[in-house]
Amino acid sequence: MRLRSVVVGSFLSCVITWPSAAQQTSATTIQRDQQALTVLTQVLTAAGGQSSVDALQDITGSGTITYYWAGEEVQGRVNVKGRGVGQFRLDATLSTGVRSWTVNNGTGFEKEPDGTTNKIPYHNTVNFGNLIFPLYFLSTVAQDASTSISYVGMETKSGNQVHHIRTQKIYTSDMDPSGILSKLTRRDFFIDSTTFQVVGTLDMVHPARASNIDYPREMQFSDYRKHQFRSKVNVST
Repeated sequence: MRLRSVVVGSFLSCVITWPSAAQQTSATTIQRDQQALTVLTQVLTAAGGQSSVDALQDITGSGTITYYWAGEEVQGRVNVKGRGVGQFRLDATLSTGVRSWTVNNGTGFEKEPDGTTNKIPYHNTVNFGNLIFPLYFLSTVAQDASTSISYVGMETKSGNQVHHIRTQKIYTSDMDPSGILSKLTRRDFFIDSTTFQVVGTLDMVHPARASNIDYPREMQFSDYRKHQFRSKVNVST
């Protein structure tokens, strides 16, 4: 599987507090759309089945990366690593040095080429997870009754017909009375209607101190190839 593009923003540290509430009910209705679940089943089948995905321990990849900073394109080499649903690391070698960021199950840090380290705010790390291998995530949400899965529709993407599916974690109202935490976990998947391979994902990143402002982040996947493996697979670009 080839990772075609990564768009990464620059983040600073902040703290988010969630107001308390006494209710124990869900702030948003959980939707488990049967058509969406059927598509997810076909995605996992095309990938070799649930057991094949469960057998994967970690993912590595390398390639090129382009940052868009103040209208300027900054390019470099990149190495990425992912494990499970919630762990991810990116190391980009640029002309100014190595820029790295890591996420570990909701906690993240970013290191600049000059050695400066900043904590990535939770409203950005909550939905980062393993960006390079969406099958991990899809196999998990398909079995998670607290995640809403909806079928948005059939669309055209890069000249191909794709299924558009949206997932969103639903929290109880005592944890998330305003619904903002649930909104931060929203993620869209675009699945080829013929091969049932994931060709794109879409989620949102946010300014350091404004979780209610959304900037779209889109990942594109192509050039899928069959690999025989036991517990590890390499993702090449």
